[in-house]
Amino acid sequence: MNPSIIFYCIIIFLITKFTVAEENLGSIVVAPNRTLVELNKVGSSVLMINKKQIESSASTTTSGILQEFGGFSVSSKGNKGTDPSYFNRGLSRKYIKVLVDGMDLSDITSTQEEPTYIDNLNLISIENIEILNGSQGTLYGGNAIGGVISINSKLPEEYGFKESNYLEAGSYGSIKNSNSFSYANEKLQLVINLEGERSNGYNSFIDTGLAPTEKDGYYLYGSSFLSNYIIADEIEANFNGRFYKQHNEYDNNFSYPGDSSSYYRDDKLYALLFDLTYNQRNLSHKITFQPTYTTRINTSGASYEYDGRKNKLEYIVSTNLFGIDFLSGFDYLKKNADMNGLLADKEIHSIFSEFRLKPLNSTNIDASVRREYDSQYDTFDTGRIQINNNIFKNIILRGSLGTGYRTPTPYELYSSYGNTNLKPEKSITYDLGSEVSFKNISSKLYFGVFETKVEDIIKYSASKYRQSTANLKTYGNEIRFETSFYDSLTTSLNYTKTHGKENDGDGITLVPKDKIIFSFNLQPKDNIDINTYYLFQNKSKDTKYNELPVYRSLNLNTSYSFQKNSKVFVKFENLLNRNNIVNRGGGTSENLGYRSPELSMYLGLKFEN
Repeated sequence: MNPSIIFYCIIIFLITKFTVAEENLGSIVVAPNRTLVELNKVGSSVLMINKKQIESSASTTTSGILQEFGGFSVSSKGNKGTDPSYFNRGLSRKYIKVLVDGMDLSDITSTQEEPTYIDNLNLISIENIEILNGSQGTLYGGNAIGGVISINSKLPEEYGFKESNYLEAGSYGSIKNSNSFSYANEKLQLVINLEGERSNGYNSFIDTGLAPTEKDGYYLYGSSFLSNYIIADEIEANFNGRFYKQHNEYDNNFSYPGDSSSYYRDDKLYALLFDLTYNQRNLSHKITFQPTYTTRINTSGASYEYDGRKNKLEYIVSTNLFGIDFLSGFDYLKKNADMNGLLADKEIHSIFSEFRLKPLNSTNIDASVRREYDSQYDTFDTGRIQINNNIFKNIILRGSLGTGYRTPTPYELYSSYGNTNLKPEKSITYDLGSEVSFKNISSKLYFGVFETKVEDIIKYSASKYRQSTANLKTYGNEIRFETSFYDSLTTSLNYTKTHGKENDGDGITLVPKDKIIFSFNLQPKDNIDINTYYLFQNKSKDTKYNELPVYRSLNLNTSYSFQKNSKVFVKFENLLNRNNIVNRGGGTSENLGYRSPELSMYLGLKFEN
């Protein structure tokens, strides 16, 4: 038996033996079941990062927020604008589905069809981030073996017209500006965001004097809109859209010399989503249409253009019969990829169902299944079961078991490095967790264990993508403890231990076995906020399975509110000014790779009319 499971059971016994608090853990609503569900009734591990945490964080990117609050491991690939490597419970981003206001912004022409725009988001416009751990394939389809990240933007909360402005400037010649215009009445909520950002960048290339050094610049501008309109008492419509244009220079980690101004990338994204919800007595109908277009030009001596199109149509119906919640639906997805003249397309048809029942007052059980037809790979069947128990008012016990899959991407199949004989990867995941609220000391404790096995993994080896005979296995445990003192000081300690291995003996790369984050938030006055966190990551392996050193970082954010919804702030990243090596080994030399930025400072102003 896994030692983590034994430890978990001992923890549960001690908690139930000695805890006497009777406070309910709250009822924040989330959407892990594709319908609104109270957080304390969900069976799988769910983490909500709220607006206050995002605004007070010293992090300047979405991946930084996930690292600070979500237990993720993040490894940058140079300056902002490059796509960071991030891992949840030892699983890389190719296994994680990211939704922004319900939109899947992944680029189907990228190497592993990964979410490529996560760090383009302006943090000031985010309302909350929901992290659904464990396999979510039954309700969200493929590429959700490692979970789902659902990022939700702010909508106006008060009637009338409002304008808000955000300005930030700091190290490396960086400047960021955002303007938001919103309007709301009894039927309509509408917000339009305009934003731009640029930076001179820094030299992220690991250099020992063997290669030229130069800064890698970056700029971005974009817009987004979010709307909700109540057509009638029973009918509600949502219309969302995003546009981005980005240019960034980067260092080539796979060749010598890798630091050159001739390496750069231009990206564009166009995405829309329209959904219509009709509530009829005990039935709810929802239909969603989402078209997405991405284009990317990589330049490194020669230029390579990649264009991707996705069109998705989905219908979901839900009801409650005899005290049991039912949800069922189907979706259709069409993908088209143009990879520098190489064309590929596929169609996916899916049907899925879930039911939620409450056999006991303190117990909730969710079960879901999905059948998916892929025009390239025929049929996949996945399933998931979740159990939630709240027998003690202050203690929630959770458990889930689910299967998932990831199909090969067009790049893995048809590029010059591709292999048309590749098969889909398949997975099974379980997690167990408990949440405890201590009434007398205003504290919360979470402890959980997890394990994922992935079969038929796809690996890049000897200039070609190949089906490995190895199985990937990740397992470990998480601990989160939060406590408050006099409503002015909140401290938290997050610890994640992750083990990983493949049957051929290689471990997982860029994931430390031990990760610790200690943070505290101090509000000496209502209009002053001081937030700091310290990150420690133990040694890990680079992409060549060589050892990377310990990673340490101290970050600070201080803000002063001079009126309602208006404030000034200063952020410091890497106060220790450590030369942290975040990746190495793309080439054959230890001189190739990436390092984190030095001590950085950012000044900002946010005000609202």
